[in-house]
Amino acid sequence: MENGRGPQGDGAIYAVIAACVLENPVLAVVNNFLFTLNAGVVALVQLVITLAAVAVIVVRRPPLSRTFLIAGCLLLCCVLLKFVVTGTFNPRFVYDAAMLPLFLALGASARRFSPRFLTVILALLLVTAVVELVFPDVYAGFFNPRKYFYFTRDWVAAVTAPDSAISDSSDIYLGATRYTGSFFGFAHRAGSLFLEPLSLGYFGIIAAILFLHTPSLSARDKTILVLGCLALAVLSDTRVAVFLILAAAALRKVVGKAQARWLFAVPYGVLLMVVVLYFAVQAMPGDLGLRLGVTTEPLLRASPLNILFGGVDDTKVADSGIIYLIANMGLIGFCLYPLLASGVLVGDEEPSPAAVSILFYLMVALVFGYAPMSIKTASLLGYGVATLAQLHRPAGAGATGATPLSGPA
Repeated sequence: MENGRGPQGDGAIYAVIAACVLENPVLAVVNNFLFTLNAGVVALVQLVITLAAVAVIVVRRPPLSRTFLIAGCLLLCCVLLKFVVTGTFNPRFVYDAAMLPLFLALGASARRFSPRFLTVILALLLVTAVVELVFPDVYAGFFNPRKYFYFTRDWVAAVTAPDSAISDSSDIYLGATRYTGSFFGFAHRAGSLFLEPLSLGYFGIIAAILFLHTPSLSARDKTILVLGCLALAVLSDTRVAVFLILAAAALRKVVGKAQARWLFAVPYGVLLMVVVLYFAVQAMPGDLGLRLGVTTEPLLRASPLNILFGGVDDTKVADSGIIYLIANMGLIGFCLYPLLASGVLVGDEEPSPAAVSILFYLMVALVFGYAPMSIKTASLLGYGVATLAQLHRPAGAGATGATPLSGPA
Protein backbone atom coordinates (compact mmCIF):
# COMPACT_ATOMS: atom_id res chain seq x y z
CA MET A 1 0.00 0.00 0.00
CA GLU A 2 1.22 3.54 -0.76
CA ASN A 3 0.58 5.91 2.14
CA GLY A 4 -2.50 3.89 3.03
CA ARG A 5 -4.23 4.61 -0.26
CA GLY A 6 -3.28 1.69 -2.42
CA PRO A 7 -1.62 1.71 -5.85
CA GLN A 8 -4.75 2.40 -7.87
CA GLY A 9 -5.70 5.82 -9.24
CA ASP A 10 -8.50 8.13 -8.19
CA GLY A 11 -11.10 7.01 -10.75
CA ALA A 12 -13.48 5.63 -8.13
CA ILE A 13 -13.33 8.90 -6.17
CA TYR A 14 -14.06 10.93 -9.31
CA ALA A 15 -16.98 8.62 -10.09
CA VAL A 16 -18.53 9.17 -6.64
CA ILE A 17 -18.15 12.95 -6.93
CA ALA A 18 -19.61 12.93 -10.46
CA ALA A 19 -22.58 10.92 -9.15
CA CYS A 20 -23.17 13.57 -6.47
CA VAL A 21 -23.08 16.39 -9.04
CA LEU A 22 -25.26 14.61 -11.59
CA GLU A 23 -27.78 13.04 -9.19
CA ASN A 24 -30.42 15.77 -9.56
CA PRO A 25 -30.25 16.29 -13.35
CA VAL A 26 -30.28 12.56 -14.13
CA LEU A 27 -33.20 11.88 -11.77
CA ALA A 28 -35.03 14.92 -13.15
CA VAL A 29 -34.74 13.58 -16.70
CA VAL A 30 -35.98 10.18 -15.52
CA ASN A 31 -38.88 11.86 -13.73
CA ASN A 32 -39.70 13.96 -16.79
CA PHE A 33 -39.54 11.30 -19.52
CA LEU A 34 -39.71 7.81 -17.99
CA PHE A 35 -41.67 7.54 -14.73
CA THR A 36 -42.62 9.68 -11.74
CA LEU A 37 -40.25 9.53 -8.79
CA ASN A 38 -40.85 10.30 -5.13
CA ALA A 39 -38.84 11.43 -2.13
CA GLY A 40 -38.12 7.83 -1.11
CA VAL A 41 -36.48 7.00 -4.44
CA VAL A 42 -34.30 10.11 -4.29
CA ALA A 43 -33.28 9.28 -0.71
CA LEU A 44 -32.40 5.73 -1.77
CA VAL A 45 -30.21 6.95 -4.64
CA GLN A 46 -28.44 9.37 -2.32
CA LEU A 47 -27.91 6.58 0.21
CA VAL A 48 -26.37 4.36 -2.48
CA ILE A 49 -23.96 7.16 -3.45
CA THR A 50 -23.08 7.69 0.21
CA LEU A 51 -22.42 3.97 0.71
CA ALA A 52 -20.22 4.01 -2.40
CA ALA A 53 -18.17 6.79 -0.78
CA VAL A 54 -17.92 4.75 2.42
CA ALA A 55 -16.77 1.70 0.42
CA VAL A 56 -13.99 3.69 -1.26
CA ILE A 57 -12.87 5.02 2.12
CA VAL A 58 -12.78 1.52 3.62
CA VAL A 59 -10.78 0.16 0.68
CA ARG A 60 -8.33 3.09 0.48
CA ARG A 61 -7.89 3.50 4.26
CA PRO A 62 -6.91 7.19 4.29
CA PRO A 63 -4.64 8.53 7.03
CA LEU A 64 -6.69 10.87 9.20
CA SER A 65 -5.33 12.90 12.10
CA ARG A 66 -6.23 11.90 15.62
CA THR A 67 -7.65 15.40 16.12
CA PHE A 68 -10.10 14.85 13.25
CA LEU A 69 -11.22 11.47 14.59
CA ILE A 70 -11.53 12.72 18.19
CA ALA A 71 -13.60 15.70 17.02
CA GLY A 72 -15.91 13.31 15.14
CA CYS A 73 -16.39 11.21 18.27
CA LEU A 74 -17.09 14.31 20.35
CA LEU A 75 -19.78 15.36 17.87
CA LEU A 76 -21.48 12.00 18.27
CA CYS A 77 -21.33 12.44 22.04
CA CYS A 78 -23.01 15.84 21.69
CA VAL A 79 -25.82 14.28 19.62
CA LEU A 80 -26.29 11.54 22.23
CA LEU A 81 -26.23 14.08 25.07
CA LYS A 82 -29.01 16.02 23.34
CA PHE A 83 -31.03 12.78 23.20
CA VAL A 84 -30.44 12.17 26.93
CA VAL A 85 -31.49 15.72 27.85
CA THR A 86 -34.54 16.03 25.56
CA GLY A 87 -35.54 12.44 24.79
CA THR A 88 -35.70 13.22 21.05
CA PHE A 89 -33.41 12.00 18.28
CA ASN A 90 -33.19 13.19 14.67
CA PRO A 91 -31.57 10.54 12.43
CA ARG A 92 -31.78 12.88 9.42
CA PHE A 93 -29.52 15.33 11.23
CA VAL A 94 -26.89 12.64 11.78
CA TYR A 95 -26.88 11.94 8.04
CA ASP A 96 -26.70 15.65 7.14
CA ALA A 97 -23.95 16.38 9.65
CA ALA A 98 -21.91 13.39 8.42
CA MET A 99 -21.78 14.60 4.80
CA LEU A 100 -18.84 16.99 5.00
CA PRO A 101 -16.62 14.89 7.32
CA LEU A 102 -17.38 11.82 5.18
CA PHE A 103 -16.25 13.51 1.98
CA LEU A 104 -13.19 14.93 3.70
CA ALA A 105 -12.26 11.32 4.45
CA LEU A 106 -12.96 10.44 0.82
CA GLY A 107 -10.76 13.32 -0.30
CA ALA A 108 -7.99 12.13 2.01
CA SER A 109 -8.17 8.83 0.09
CA ALA A 110 -7.16 10.55 -3.17
CA ARG A 111 -3.59 10.53 -4.41
CA ARG A 112 -3.66 14.14 -5.62
CA PHE A 113 -5.80 17.18 -6.35
CA SER A 114 -6.83 17.53 -10.01
CA PRO A 115 -7.68 21.12 -10.99
CA ARG A 116 -8.58 19.76 -14.44
CA PHE A 117 -11.36 17.61 -12.96
CA LEU A 118 -12.80 20.61 -11.11
CA THR A 119 -12.45 22.78 -14.23
CA VAL A 120 -14.50 20.31 -16.28
CA ILE A 121 -17.31 20.47 -13.71
CA LEU A 122 -17.11 24.28 -13.66
CA ALA A 123 -17.35 24.42 -17.46
CA LEU A 124 -20.37 22.09 -17.55
CA LEU A 125 -22.16 24.16 -14.92
CA LEU A 126 -21.38 27.43 -16.70
CA VAL A 127 -22.58 26.20 -20.11
CA THR A 128 -25.78 24.75 -18.65
CA ALA A 129 -26.47 27.94 -16.67
CA VAL A 130 -26.09 30.09 -19.79
CA VAL A 131 -28.39 27.79 -21.77
CA GLU A 132 -30.91 27.94 -18.92
CA LEU A 133 -31.02 31.74 -18.92
CA VAL A 134 -30.88 32.24 -22.72
CA PHE A 135 -33.19 29.34 -23.62
CA PRO A 136 -35.29 28.77 -20.46
CA ASP A 137 -37.99 26.82 -22.33
CA VAL A 138 -35.41 24.34 -23.67
CA TYR A 139 -33.89 23.90 -20.21
CA ALA A 140 -37.28 23.51 -18.52
CA GLY A 141 -38.53 21.15 -21.21
CA PHE A 142 -35.56 18.84 -20.70
CA PHE A 143 -35.05 18.86 -16.91
CA ASN A 144 -38.47 20.13 -15.77
CA PRO A 145 -37.28 21.12 -12.27
CA ARG A 146 -40.79 22.18 -11.24
CA LYS A 147 -42.17 18.71 -11.80
CA TYR A 148 -39.12 16.99 -10.29
CA PHE A 149 -39.14 18.97 -7.05
CA TYR A 150 -42.93 18.84 -6.80
CA PHE A 151 -42.86 15.04 -6.58
CA THR A 152 -39.61 14.65 -4.61
CA ARG A 153 -39.59 17.56 -2.12
CA ASP A 154 -42.46 17.67 0.37
CA TRP A 155 -42.04 21.36 1.14
CA VAL A 156 -42.27 22.28 -2.56
CA ALA A 157 -45.53 20.35 -2.90
CA ALA A 158 -46.82 21.98 0.29
CA VAL A 159 -46.35 25.53 -0.99
CA THR A 160 -47.46 24.81 -4.57
CA ALA A 161 -51.11 25.16 -5.45
CA PRO A 162 -52.63 21.81 -6.48
CA ASP A 163 -52.17 21.46 -10.21
CA SER A 164 -53.72 18.52 -12.01
CA ALA A 165 -51.68 19.36 -15.12
CA ILE A 166 -48.28 19.36 -13.41
CA SER A 167 -47.33 16.06 -15.03
CA ASP A 168 -47.86 17.63 -18.46
CA SER A 169 -46.33 21.06 -17.78
CA SER A 170 -42.72 22.16 -17.53
CA ASP A 171 -41.12 25.01 -15.63
CA ILE A 172 -38.10 26.01 -13.60
CA TYR A 173 -37.55 25.41 -9.88
CA LEU A 174 -39.98 27.24 -7.60
CA GLY A 175 -37.17 28.97 -5.69
CA ALA A 176 -35.50 30.23 -8.86
CA THR A 177 -37.61 33.38 -8.77
CA ARG A 178 -36.82 35.60 -5.78
CA TYR A 179 -39.98 37.22 -4.38
CA THR A 180 -38.11 40.51 -3.95
CA GLY A 181 -36.86 40.41 -7.53
CA SER A 182 -33.49 39.47 -9.02
CA PHE A 183 -30.57 41.38 -7.49
CA PHE A 184 -28.43 41.08 -10.63
CA GLY A 185 -31.26 41.64 -13.09
CA PHE A 186 -31.90 38.17 -14.56
CA ALA A 187 -35.38 36.81 -15.27
CA HIS A 188 -34.70 34.01 -12.82
CA ARG A 189 -31.84 32.57 -10.78
CA ALA A 190 -29.90 29.89 -12.65
CA GLY A 191 -29.77 26.43 -11.11
CA SER A 192 -27.80 24.77 -13.94
CA LEU A 193 -27.15 21.04 -13.39
CA PHE A 194 -27.93 21.38 -9.69
CA LEU A 195 -31.45 22.56 -10.67
CA GLU A 196 -31.55 25.06 -7.79
CA PRO A 197 -29.55 28.28 -7.46
CA LEU A 198 -28.20 28.17 -3.92
CA SER A 199 -26.08 25.07 -4.50
CA LEU A 200 -24.78 26.61 -7.73
CA GLY A 201 -23.68 29.74 -5.89
CA TYR A 202 -22.08 27.71 -3.11
CA PHE A 203 -20.22 25.59 -5.66
CA GLY A 204 -18.84 28.85 -7.05
CA ILE A 205 -17.44 29.76 -3.62
CA ILE A 206 -15.91 26.34 -2.99
CA ALA A 207 -14.35 26.06 -6.45
CA ALA A 208 -12.96 29.62 -6.26
CA ILE A 209 -11.30 28.87 -2.91
CA LEU A 210 -9.79 25.64 -4.22
CA PHE A 211 -8.47 27.30 -7.38
CA LEU A 212 -7.03 30.24 -5.41
CA HIS A 213 -5.01 27.86 -3.23
CA THR A 214 -3.82 25.43 -5.94
CA PRO A 215 -0.02 25.89 -6.19
CA SER A 216 0.26 24.37 -9.67
CA LEU A 217 -1.98 26.98 -11.31
CA SER A 218 -0.50 30.14 -12.81
CA ALA A 219 -1.80 33.57 -11.82
CA ARG A 220 -3.49 33.88 -15.21
CA ASP A 221 -5.24 30.51 -14.91
CA LYS A 222 -6.37 31.30 -11.38
CA THR A 223 -7.83 34.61 -12.53
CA ILE A 224 -9.75 33.01 -15.40
CA LEU A 225 -11.10 30.17 -13.26
CA VAL A 226 -12.10 32.41 -10.34
CA LEU A 227 -13.89 34.74 -12.77
CA GLY A 228 -15.78 31.66 -14.01
CA CYS A 229 -16.77 30.87 -10.41
CA LEU A 230 -17.84 34.49 -9.91
CA ALA A 231 -19.97 34.22 -13.06
CA LEU A 232 -21.76 31.21 -11.55
CA ALA A 233 -22.47 33.18 -8.37
CA VAL A 234 -23.87 36.08 -10.41
CA LEU A 235 -25.95 33.84 -12.70
CA SER A 236 -27.42 32.12 -9.64
CA ASP A 237 -28.20 35.55 -8.15
CA THR A 238 -26.55 34.51 -4.88
CA ARG A 239 -25.28 37.67 -3.19
CA VAL A 240 -23.53 35.82 -0.37
CA ALA A 241 -21.59 33.77 -2.93
CA VAL A 242 -20.44 36.88 -4.82
CA PHE A 243 -19.30 38.54 -1.58
CA LEU A 244 -17.46 35.45 -0.31
CA ILE A 245 -15.65 34.84 -3.61
CA LEU A 246 -14.40 38.44 -3.65
CA ALA A 247 -13.43 38.16 0.03
CA ALA A 248 -11.59 34.86 -0.55
CA ALA A 249 -9.60 36.44 -3.39
CA ALA A 250 -8.76 39.56 -1.37
CA LEU A 251 -7.75 37.63 1.76
CA ARG A 252 -6.02 34.64 0.15
CA LYS A 253 -2.65 35.55 1.69
CA VAL A 254 -4.02 36.49 5.10
CA VAL A 255 -5.72 33.12 5.72
CA GLY A 256 -2.37 31.38 5.30
CA LYS A 257 -1.23 32.97 8.56
CA ALA A 258 -4.15 31.68 10.63
CA GLN A 259 -3.25 29.49 13.59
CA ALA A 260 -5.42 26.56 14.60
CA ARG A 261 -5.82 27.57 18.25
CA TRP A 262 -7.50 30.84 17.26
CA LEU A 263 -9.95 29.20 14.86
CA PHE A 264 -11.92 27.63 17.72
CA ALA A 265 -13.25 31.09 18.51
CA VAL A 266 -14.64 31.63 14.99
CA PRO A 267 -18.03 29.85 15.40
CA TYR A 268 -18.77 31.66 18.65
CA GLY A 269 -17.59 34.95 17.17
CA VAL A 270 -19.90 34.59 14.18
CA LEU A 271 -22.84 33.66 16.42
CA LEU A 272 -22.25 36.70 18.61
CA MET A 273 -21.97 38.90 15.51
CA VAL A 274 -25.30 37.59 14.17
CA VAL A 275 -27.07 38.42 17.45
CA VAL A 276 -25.55 41.92 17.66
CA LEU A 277 -26.32 42.69 14.00
CA TYR A 278 -29.88 41.46 14.45
CA PHE A 279 -30.59 44.24 16.93
CA ALA A 280 -28.52 46.79 14.99
CA VAL A 281 -30.31 46.43 11.62
CA GLN A 282 -33.92 46.42 12.82
CA ALA A 283 -34.46 50.02 11.74
CA MET A 284 -32.71 49.55 8.40
CA PRO A 285 -34.52 48.79 5.11
CA GLY A 286 -34.21 45.37 3.50
CA ASP A 287 -34.68 41.81 4.70
CA LEU A 288 -31.38 41.37 6.61
CA GLY A 289 -33.07 41.78 9.99
CA LEU A 290 -35.63 39.14 9.03
CA ARG A 291 -32.93 36.71 7.89
CA LEU A 292 -30.84 37.20 11.02
CA GLY A 293 -33.95 36.88 13.16
CA VAL A 294 -34.40 33.28 12.02
CA THR A 295 -31.23 32.49 13.97
CA THR A 296 -31.52 34.98 16.82
CA GLU A 297 -35.18 34.72 17.82
CA PRO A 298 -35.23 30.94 18.56
CA LEU A 299 -32.17 31.45 20.80
CA LEU A 300 -33.84 34.31 22.66
CA ARG A 301 -36.91 32.12 23.30
CA ALA A 302 -34.96 28.99 24.29
CA SER A 303 -33.88 28.00 27.78
CA PRO A 304 -30.12 28.02 28.61
CA LEU A 305 -30.32 24.24 29.04
CA ASN A 306 -31.60 23.74 25.48
CA ILE A 307 -29.02 26.14 24.05
CA LEU A 308 -26.20 24.34 25.82
CA PHE A 309 -27.25 20.73 25.21
CA GLY A 310 -29.77 20.92 22.32
CA GLY A 311 -33.50 21.17 21.91
CA VAL A 312 -33.86 24.72 20.56
CA ASP A 313 -36.93 25.17 18.33
CA ASP A 314 -35.77 24.34 14.80
CA THR A 315 -39.05 24.51 12.89
CA LYS A 316 -37.39 26.92 10.43
CA VAL A 317 -34.20 24.93 9.94
CA ALA A 318 -34.22 25.54 6.19
CA ASP A 319 -33.41 29.19 6.93
CA SER A 320 -30.77 28.78 9.66
CA GLY A 321 -28.06 26.16 9.68
CA ILE A 322 -26.80 27.52 13.00
CA ILE A 323 -30.11 26.77 14.70
CA TYR A 324 -30.17 23.34 13.00
CA LEU A 325 -26.81 22.56 14.61
CA ILE A 326 -27.59 23.97 18.07
CA ALA A 327 -31.00 22.30 18.13
CA ASN A 328 -29.50 18.86 17.48
CA MET A 329 -26.12 18.94 19.22
CA GLY A 330 -26.06 21.99 21.49
CA LEU A 331 -23.60 24.86 21.67
CA ILE A 332 -20.51 22.66 22.05
CA GLY A 333 -21.40 20.63 18.98
CA PHE A 334 -22.11 23.85 17.08
CA CYS A 335 -18.57 25.01 17.83
CA LEU A 336 -16.94 21.74 16.81
CA TYR A 337 -18.91 21.05 13.63
CA PRO A 338 -17.56 23.85 11.37
CA LEU A 339 -14.01 23.06 12.49
CA LEU A 340 -14.45 19.39 11.63
CA ALA A 341 -16.44 19.99 8.43
CA SER A 342 -14.13 22.66 7.01
CA GLY A 343 -11.05 20.44 7.10
CA VAL A 344 -8.94 22.56 9.46
CA LEU A 345 -8.53 19.45 11.66
CA VAL A 346 -7.61 17.06 8.83
CA GLY A 347 -3.85 17.29 9.33
CA ASP A 348 -1.55 17.69 12.31
CA GLU A 349 0.26 20.69 10.85
CA GLU A 350 -1.24 24.19 10.86
CA PRO A 351 -4.46 24.18 8.80
CA SER A 352 -4.12 24.78 5.08
CA PRO A 353 -5.21 28.21 3.72
CA ALA A 354 -7.97 26.50 1.71
CA ALA A 355 -9.43 24.93 4.88
CA VAL A 356 -9.38 28.26 6.73
CA SER A 357 -11.20 29.96 3.85
CA ILE A 358 -13.73 27.13 3.79
CA LEU A 359 -14.30 27.59 7.55
CA PHE A 360 -15.34 31.20 7.02
CA TYR A 361 -17.51 30.20 4.05
CA LEU A 362 -19.32 27.61 6.18
CA MET A 363 -19.92 30.01 9.04
CA VAL A 364 -21.45 32.66 6.77
CA ALA A 365 -23.48 30.14 4.75
CA LEU A 366 -24.85 28.45 7.88
CA VAL A 367 -26.44 31.76 8.89
CA PHE A 368 -28.73 31.40 5.87
CA GLY A 369 -29.54 27.68 5.95
CA TYR A 370 -28.05 24.20 6.03
CA ALA A 371 -27.51 23.90 2.27
CA PRO A 372 -23.71 23.65 2.83
CA MET A 373 -24.37 20.11 4.09
CA SER A 374 -25.80 19.13 0.69
CA ILE A 375 -24.14 16.11 -0.90
CA LYS A 376 -23.70 18.03 -4.18
CA THR A 377 -21.26 20.56 -2.80
CA ALA A 378 -19.98 18.51 0.15
CA SER A 379 -18.35 16.00 -2.21
CA LEU A 380 -16.31 18.67 -4.01
CA LEU A 381 -15.46 20.53 -0.81
CA GLY A 382 -14.18 17.43 0.95
CA TYR A 383 -12.16 16.24 -2.05
CA GLY A 384 -10.53 19.62 -2.68
CA VAL A 385 -9.73 20.57 0.91
CA ALA A 386 -8.30 17.17 1.89
CA THR A 387 -6.09 16.86 -1.20
CA LEU A 388 -4.82 20.45 -0.93
CA ALA A 389 -4.02 19.80 2.73
CA GLN A 390 -1.58 17.12 1.54
CA LEU A 391 0.17 19.71 -0.63
CA HIS A 392 0.26 22.16 2.28
CA ARG A 393 2.19 19.69 4.45
CA PRO A 394 5.92 20.46 4.29
CA ALA A 395 7.99 18.08 2.16
CA GLY A 396 9.30 15.20 4.23
CA ALA A 397 7.01 15.91 7.15
CA GLY A 398 5.26 12.75 8.18
CA ALA A 399 1.72 12.74 9.48
CA THR A 400 2.85 11.71 12.94
CA GLY A 401 -0.64 11.88 14.33
CA ALA A 402 -2.33 10.36 11.29
CA THR A 403 -4.27 7.21 11.84
CA PRO A 404 -5.30 4.87 8.97
CA LEU A 405 -9.09 4.71 9.15
CA SER A 406 -9.20 0.92 9.01
CA GLY A 407 -5.93 0.11 10.72
CA PRO A 408 -2.52 -0.72 9.26
CA ALA A 409 -2.25 -2.26 5.82
